[in-house]
Amino acid sequence: MTYLYVLAVWIHILTVCFWIGAMFFGDPESTRFFSKLFERKLGGVGWYAQTVLWVTGLFMLHDKGILGQLFTADFIASAYGRVLWIKILLVLTLLTFQITIGNKPSKMVYGYILVAFATVGMAVLLVRPIIF
Repeated sequence: MTYLYVLAVWIHILTVCFWIGAMFFGDPESTRFFSKLFERKLGGVGWYAQTVLWVTGLFMLHDKGILGQLFTADFIASAYGRVLWIKILLVLTLLTFQITIGNKPSKMVYGYILVAFATVGMAVLLVRPIIF
């Protein structure tokens, strides 16, 4: 495991914090001071965060040698492969939420929250040996 890989993991984690924070707390309809301040300071962070997340995620897969076998049946059948694919599908679901719902208030936000926390949980399962 290289230092660059560990750095990519931490950048990935911090970027997820900004991305999820921007999704949850950036409510343009709110009149609260902190919500307005957050929207003004970090309003467009979601799309930049997506770029950083995809770049660091692909780098980590490449560094571990997984990128080439990502679509093979043997990899998908492994426990690590299943967890990784569940995480990728959850991330794509979050991206769909971000595109369709955005900052509009909706009852779907509860599903958004559930998918976000499930994604974070899957990510922790994947990088647990590196963080601790």
